[in-house]
Amino acid sequence: MKITEKNYTITTIYFDGQFWCAIIEKNVDGQNFSGRYVFGEEPSNPRLLNWMLGEFAEIKLFPVNENRKIRFKKLAKKSNGSKGVPKSLKAFSAAQKEYAENRKSQKRMQKKILEKEKYLLKKEKKRKKS
Repeated sequence: MKITEKNYTITTIYFDGQFWCAIIEKNVDGQNFSGRYVFGEEPSNPRLLNWMLGEFAEIKLFPVNENRKIRFKKLAKKSNGSKGVPKSLKAFSAAQKEYAENRKSQKRMQKKILEKEKYLLKKEKKRKKS
């Protein structure tokens, strides 16, 4: 994949007040994706390098409708330590909720199908017995 204006990945590491986190914003052919990774304590340089080489590719990215750059320095000055949440974090959490709801409904449908199949199997076994 060629790195162009339509294909790029931005990783921002920040301290959210409790944990060190990374926000991954990826744009592939005009589609925006976002993901979050929590480090916990402040990551050292070797830890960051191992994370980028190993775990980075496995982070779940969710589709996001809007692409906004996070400007943490500006946000920190503006909010001065208050509970201001960047729009990209809000978009990420909304996308994550949407994904969870879709997955939940799919699992529910699969469960209903399995129950129906079991019921039909039992019914057929009873017919064979009699």
